Amino acid sequence: MNVMSRKITCKQAVDLIYKKEEEKLSAGQRFALWQHLTGCSLCRIFQVQNKIIGKAMAQGFTDSLTSEEKEAIVKSVIKSES
Repeated sequence: MNVMSRKITCKQAVDLIYKKEEEKLSAGQRFALWQHLTGCSLCRIFQVQNKIIGKAMAQGFTDSLTSEEKEAIVKSVIKSES
């Protein structure tokens, strides 16, 4: 994905937010995500919520959260883009 040449969608931003939690983003990916987050309050909210969920998972508080429930969070952000 050549993210430096174009703006990214909310779905791409969500993918980068997830990737950012797992590994280091390239400079182009960081810039594209930053650029997207400056104009998209829903993805900013999602990023904060994702961090909270990640911390809760690390502490074992979300053992009862199903993968379907986690996916529903992602879909709600993507649906709002439409």
